[in-house]
Amino acid sequence: MAVRERVRLAGGRVTAGPPHAVVIIRAGEANGLTYPATVLAEALDRFEGAPVFVDHATPLDAERPGGRSVRDLAGCVRTIRWDSVAGDVRGTLELYPGHDWLEALIAGGGERRFLGLSADMWIRRDGRTVTGIEEVNSVDVVVRPAAGGRFLGDDREHEEEAVMPWEMDDAERVWMAGPESQEEEDPVEDARQELLEIKLERSGLPDALQDAVRAQVATGALPTRAVDAAIARHVEAWGEAVAQASIRHLGAGGLRVREPLERITLAFERLMGLDVPDGAGIPRLTGLRELYDTLTGDWERHGVFRGERVTLANATTTTMAEVTANVLNKVLLAAYEAREPWWRPVAHEEDFASMQDVRWITLGGLSDLDAVSEGDAYTELTWDDHAETSSFQKRGNYIGLTLEMIDRDDVGAVRAIPRRLAQAARRTLSTAVSGLFTSNGGVGPTLSDGDALFDGAHSNLGTDALDADAWWDAVEAVFTQAELHSAKAIGLRPRICLVPVQLERTALELFASAYVAGGAFEPNVLQSSARVVVVPDWTDATDWAAAVDPDELPGVCIGYRFGRAPEIYVADSETSGAMFTHDEMRIKARFVYAVGIGDYRALFKSNVVDA
Repeated sequence: MAVRERVRLAGGRVTAGPPHAVVIIRAGEANGLTYPATVLAEALDRFEGAPVFVDHATPLDAERPGGRSVRDLAGCVRTIRWDSVAGDVRGTLELYPGHDWLEALIAGGGERRFLGLSADMWIRRDGRTVTGIEEVNSVDVVVRPAAGGRFLGDDREHEEEAVMPWEMDDAERVWMAGPESQEEEDPVEDARQELLEIKLERSGLPDALQDAVRAQVATGALPTRAVDAAIARHVEAWGEAVAQASIRHLGAGGLRVREPLERITLAFERLMGLDVPDGAGIPRLTGLRELYDTLTGDWERHGVFRGERVTLANATTTTMAEVTANVLNKVLLAAYEAREPWWRPVAHEEDFASMQDVRWITLGGLSDLDAVSEGDAYTELTWDDHAETSSFQKRGNYIGLTLEMIDRDDVGAVRAIPRRLAQAARRTLSTAVSGLFTSNGGVGPTLSDGDALFDGAHSNLGTDALDADAWWDAVEAVFTQAELHSAKAIGLRPRICLVPVQLERTALELFASAYVAGGAFEPNVLQSSARVVVVPDWTDATDWAAAVDPDELPGVCIGYRFGRAPEIYVADSETSGAMFTHDEMRIKARFVYAVGIGDYRALFKSNVVDA
């Protein structure tokens, strides 16, 4: 689930001696997060002109109205660029006059390699992977940066810091230019040769063609930077040769030939609006009647399978139902996942292997570790757990696809069926999740301790209308919640604000505005501190709720059986079932899920009292 947070990433380095060429940030792992090269390369403009301070901000700086002190301002970074060989963001550090002491420190620090740069910035991440850099606050000079930043002379920079190809993603790999041969062992040449072998292995070319490419590279007839294009030409030529051999029945050579039934299935997918490429022998269906006649041979619409008329050798009495179910399931899944459901940022979602009642477990009793003196034995830590239980719910309906609809070629209606079923399934689960906040008069379900989800006994129920003060009260209430069987505070902040559509504007003014609404350019300290989620099922125009990131502490929990989207089944037989009795193919949708509460400490609700 995507989140936004502020990070300070140590990993840059400063090159000794003016001008101060710097590496600000490098792709890869740092401080528990992964920074892809593509994300860094797209954020160059955010680093351009960023201020450079001496050391990171302290708590005192956070309390200062203007932020950082001007006395700590040392310079700025300019001429930002992406180095595709080393896989990092580079630029020039311009020091302002009066920082001779820092110039001297940089010159000395280059030899001892304890001085470096650390970026203070706001990022977006999905799990532990950074998906975007929104804002760079500063690039600060620090001591012993965590990611190993250090000073290097210009003449050694690429030699010691170059990123080898196997350290990069496929999209980031480059063919590194260099001498074709050297008398002494060359690590860059070894890397180039290893990358060549990887490319040849992945190409699927026969050994003879791979050897031909190796020979061209070894003799210098094929420049290293042209290897990719040469391999691609060999692959294309080999594919054409294999295709011709397959046509002459001289062996398929690994080339896949689609079966007739598969081509008909793809044609039906195209008819239903799915993205299917042209060509590859895939026909274009004129409508449902052609599909039905092709798979059943039932030209008279008697609802029976006429095998003697069907030209597909592997078609059976169930083929029409199977093809219909497979294609409509794809359409339903595409429609169901067309947009992110509102509950995804709030809920912990998990798949289960059976329909037994789900137990959402919260561990407790794990507070501070005991002190262990030298030579003493460790003592056992007492712990306990608590569980809330949820039962699986099975929801579903069926829609009849009649012979009359097939005969009329009612393609539009059939296209609409899986999309409407997907919409109904989304609304059904939405109602179940939103009901956790609104059932029992707005206090939620009764938990295993006998109290309602939102209750004074749980210290998570308020009555104030949504504003900055009410939100701070909610933050304090959640942050100071005691861990299970412990007096320790959980120390977590709510990151999601749930509102009805009537409160969306108020919430956005709280969390998206740079300045306080109605204020005289007063900075908004709540900006970006929470994500606004609008709950479509809520009808009370004043009530609102807060939730902790479910990755930190699950509050709302959803369990799935048979997948995280509804399924479609088709019942069809020429001797039994609805096709035999009612001339219709019944399209059934089934959705099995369990909705419950993991830990009430992750949630807060305000049932606003009307004035």
